[in-house]
Amino acid sequence: MIKKLLLPILLCCGIKVVARQVPPADNSIDTTAPKGLYQRILHYLAHTNDEKKHKKVDLSFIGGPVYTPETSAGIAVMLAAQYRTDRSDSLLPVSNVAIFGSVALTGFYGIGLNSTTIFPKDRFRLSLKASFSSRPDKYWGIGYLSGADKDNYTDYLLLTEKLQADFAVNLSNRFYAGVSTHVQNAQARDIDTTGGKPLMQPDNVFGMGIGPFVVYDTRDFIPNPARGLYARIGYRFYPSFLGNNAVFSKLELQLDWYKRVWQGGILAMDFYAEEHSGDVPWNLLAQAGGSNRMRGYYEGRYRDRNYLSGQVEIRQRVYRRSGAVVWVGGGNVFHQFNELAFRQTLISYGIGYRWEFKNRVNIRLDYGRGQDQSGFYFGINEVF
Repeated sequence: MIKKLLLPILLCCGIKVVARQVPPADNSIDTTAPKGLYQRILHYLAHTNDEKKHKKVDLSFIGGPVYTPETSAGIAVMLAAQYRTDRSDSLLPVSNVAIFGSVALTGFYGIGLNSTTIFPKDRFRLSLKASFSSRPDKYWGIGYLSGADKDNYTDYLLLTEKLQADFAVNLSNRFYAGVSTHVQNAQARDIDTTGGKPLMQPDNVFGMGIGPFVVYDTRDFIPNPARGLYARIGYRFYPSFLGNNAVFSKLELQLDWYKRVWQGGILAMDFYAEEHSGDVPWNLLAQAGGSNRMRGYYEGRYRDRNYLSGQVEIRQRVYRRSGAVVWVGGGNVFHQFNELAFRQTLISYGIGYRWEFKNRVNIRLDYGRGQDQSGFYFGINEVF
């Protein structure tokens, strides 16, 4: 959800600023903010990516119009911070935290927090994601054939509370192992019960799971890697003694690879897989679509017990703080592995614009297309 926050209006202002941008700040450059709201905005955007070594915490604020296929047009604000837990260690990866909120014309509203804390000497890592949202949503049912029937869905209101905490210990220079905890409470309200439409049962779904994960990470910069490999495999179990009415488990695999291929050009690849076992509730099944994978498809239109997806993206620095991306990807949702059919592969492709808001932290505007859908996506940071 954090990645859906963006600022097209300020982004346009930022494009203006690029043309008049000055060299990186040093002791001889006067960065005093000018008078007047408009000039202050231009000055702020011109210096958002300046390195601020003298500050313990680098704070940034951004806000304005947003748009996603799931929530339509709206307004969002975000407060982001970057810092090092040990300022004397220049090699320590940067920690970050973002607090965000948004509302949309459809009646959507949501608040949330995302953070990654890298402890001194990179001995431990803690990742937190928490959010609450109220969203008019659509439910097509379970399986590829249900999602393929594009116009047969149920309208309803989805209230969701989520919390995920991943705590990892550095086993060696590149290997990490830890425990992941996930809590999600979802309520379906105002359900359209018109005959013949798919209905979700039960309408209230609570899930709490815990399990181990292992990570191998050689990325040079977590928010926007130019080289390296990221591999993660994790397992979570949702038992009855944690309050789950349905007992199930989830196995998750992610593999990302990055390489600089020419001047200003980066090749990025992402492979992702989910496998669910047991009595999985409808709202905790694997879901294709959204702003990260299978861009162009409504998130949750295709859902099932298992999900495979892959995407390849070229990221190119074009001029100063501006860049562009192109990508192509594909994915499948299916009930069992012996039912995996390549003729049911969903194709996703598109183009995007990047503007460097902070040093190596991009604001993005993507346009993705699927087989019979398309959508614009605004966000911060790369999709993987």
